[in-house]
Amino acid sequence: MPAIPRDRIESSLVQKGFRRHDQETSQHSKKRDHRFYYFYNQNKRSHIRTKISMGSGYKDYGTELLKKMKMQLKFGSLSQLVEFLRCPLTQTEYLQILEKNDEI
Repeated sequence: MPAIPRDRIESSLVQKGFRRHDQETSQHSKKRDHRFYYFYNQNKRSHIRTKISMGSGYKDYGTELLKKMKMQLKFGSLSQLVEFLRCPLTQTEYLQILEKNDEI
């Protein structure tokens, strides 16, 4: 499976109802290692979240990282996640998957 660029992943998450939340730290100048995204349904934050690694070695997400993201985003298969990130799967279809799996 070809890798998916990190910026494409972040763009897809935002387009499909996720919002970025940065973790607070006591050292405001410290560079963050991850970005956290939470799924919002009807303007309410859900328990569904994922984190995006910001390290230089994570500009593209390969199979192993995508498998972890699949679990975090509550997809039943890796192919569903890939469709979601490449945009054929809409936010409405994602909501239907979450409802079917009793996640919301």
